[in-house]
Amino acid sequence: MQAAQEARKQILVVEDEGLIADDIQRRLERLGYSVPAIASSGEEALRFARNIAFDLVLMDVRLQGEMDGIATAQALKDEFEIPVVYLTAHADADTVSRATMTEPLGYILKPIGDLNLRSAVQIALYKHEMERRVRSSEAWLSTTLCSVGEGIIATNPAGEIVFVNVVAEQLTGWTSAEAMGRPLMDVLRLKEEFAGRAAGNPVFDLLPDQRRSYLLISKTGTAMPVEVGYSENRSKQGRLGSILVVQDIRARREMEGRLIQSQRLEAIANLAGGLAHDFNNLLMVILGCSEELETELKDSHDRERATEIKHAATLAGSLSKQLLTLSRRDVSSAEVLDINGVIGEIQPLIARSLGTGRRLALELGSSPELVRGDRNRLKQVFLNLALNARDAMPQGGEMRISTSLVDIAAESPQWRDCRPGRYVQIRVTDSGQGMDAPTLARIFEPFFTTKRSGAGTGLGLAIVHAIIVKSQGHIGASSEIGKGTSFEILLPRAEKPLPAGEPRETAAVNESAPTVVLVDDEDGVRRLMHSCLQREGYQLLQARDAEEAERVAKACPGPIHVLVTDVVMPVSGLKLADRLKPLRPEMKTLFVSGCASDEFGGAALPPAEMLSKPFRPLELANRVRRLLHRPPALVQ
Repeated sequence: MQAAQEARKQILVVEDEGLIADDIQRRLERLGYSVPAIASSGEEALRFARNIAFDLVLMDVRLQGEMDGIATAQALKDEFEIPVVYLTAHADADTVSRATMTEPLGYILKPIGDLNLRSAVQIALYKHEMERRVRSSEAWLSTTLCSVGEGIIATNPAGEIVFVNVVAEQLTGWTSAEAMGRPLMDVLRLKEEFAGRAAGNPVFDLLPDQRRSYLLISKTGTAMPVEVGYSENRSKQGRLGSILVVQDIRARREMEGRLIQSQRLEAIANLAGGLAHDFNNLLMVILGCSEELETELKDSHDRERATEIKHAATLAGSLSKQLLTLSRRDVSSAEVLDINGVIGEIQPLIARSLGTGRRLALELGSSPELVRGDRNRLKQVFLNLALNARDAMPQGGEMRISTSLVDIAAESPQWRDCRPGRYVQIRVTDSGQGMDAPTLARIFEPFFTTKRSGAGTGLGLAIVHAIIVKSQGHIGASSEIGKGTSFEILLPRAEKPLPAGEPRETAAVNESAPTVVLVDDEDGVRRLMHSCLQREGYQLLQARDAEEAERVAKACPGPIHVLVTDVVMPVSGLKLADRLKPLRPEMKTLFVSGCASDEFGGAALPPAEMLSKPFRPLELANRVRRLLHRPPALVQ
């Protein structure tokens, strides 16, 4: 087996003594090797090597001609990487020292014996194969390290750089050739992320496999947040150096910022959802009573006070609804809309909101650009952006709205924010003061205010963000001081309009005096609704909870035309309506609530069957009348 394996190896003999060369050839062939050529000079050896693939060269140190054996060995190594074993009768220190520089795989001293020749050749071939494998492993490792997505920097025990992959070159701005042999901190210039001072050497500051965030200052002076990890390069013989992993964390920081923003909005959502029911019930009573006082009071001064109370309650109710919108828990009606048509409808109001001396320019796509959303909510988006632009623009400024269709492909810049597909792109730009980067990063935060830089006030932009996200879209902003601000909105394109809803069949209604059952666990709200509908001429029944409402419904001798019930009770209004429906199939239901729709599972309720608190008494009367298809009654 061994002889068969070694027989495949071809050996070149370089010896200027013919008899010695022939003897070595015969010995090698007896040992099972092939000797296809014998060279008597260095020049001849190079010619043979260019035509025959040799596995090993046996080289005499002393050769005739311009090249001795050592020079020939160096040439063979440089051009072909063929391993060399020297044949020499000279073992003096100078010769050995000079020969060692060519990194031979062995020496055979003359006169040559079979045992020495066999051992030297076998060892040389084995060492060459092992070195080839090591070089192959190093090449594979280098390729692997260069292809990973993180920067890799390796140092020797003295802290000098011995390896830099492509990503590390991009992050530091140093090429591998420039960085090689330099001290680590000359290339990896780090600062403490928040303190701003120069950071210590991570090799000494970090524990093995520990990671820490820094600011990396590149060769060009650019600063970027990175995460640096450290591990030791160690063998059985001891520490070989250090390996540092450098990761660009800008994208991760951006995602973390979005997560924090989402958590802030969620906190407001929880607050709004928790307070909405009780808060809106109180506002209902204040709003209703102030409206009654405004009608009944004779003194003009007293009427003005009542009007102020009503106005304040209305504003408070508006703020409550904004909070629910911000939390994405408001009740909205989604439909397929032509966004160009929506912009056309709101255009006059936008122009008025900008005020005198500011222009509105539209660049709308020629074809219908369909999206799915709530018409009124989308109008609120454009109106809030107009108010934001007005605050940022001086007289003579311009706000521009443009629409177009865009295709977002996988791995595109927008792919991190939106799924691949076709989108309607809406750009809203202004020629205002613009914003600096810190301000721009916070513009969608609730109650963040800075009129000076045109970042809006209060909840305006936060509500815009919430509406777009609820519509399965994305909104982003770009700005520069002195060059205005641009908002980009992406909404998924809808393929076709929703089918029109079929008209509901209505039961015959006793037009003379319809019966309405009022169910609410708040006495003040229930009394207010009773007072309002009584003026409309309805027959009214009241109940404080679902159990009482069931008893009232069973005891009522005639038909019940409308059930007006609060959704949030010990037994919900939804369950009450389901219980009464078999008993009263002619009955229609109007749900009222001060809570978010998703807190009671009512997200699928048609808008016509839902009335959010606080509402004015006239709104309640109109909704009940609409359910009954009944003309307004004469107010007694």
